[in-house]
Amino acid sequence: MEAPLHEADLKSELLSLDRLLGDTRVRFRQRKTKFASSQELIDVDREIRDALKRPLSPDLQLDVRRLMARLRALDPH
Repeated sequence: MEAPLHEADLKSELLSLDRLLGDTRVRFRQRKTKFASSQELIDVDREIRDALKRPLSPDLQLDVRRLMARLRALDPH
């Protein structure tokens, strides 16, 4: 059974994820993020860009939360 979709929450989470990705890109260019994480950052960046294109759904909401956690783990600031 799928969790109910809360569109307003999901839209807010998507916006937060997009901002976090942008901030991470800036910190990486400024060498504030470990270079050793570069391939993992590239992979999660690609997954995030794909997620941002998907239609709103409960599955997307779960993926957004998972991606945000992965991004924060790679770039704790």
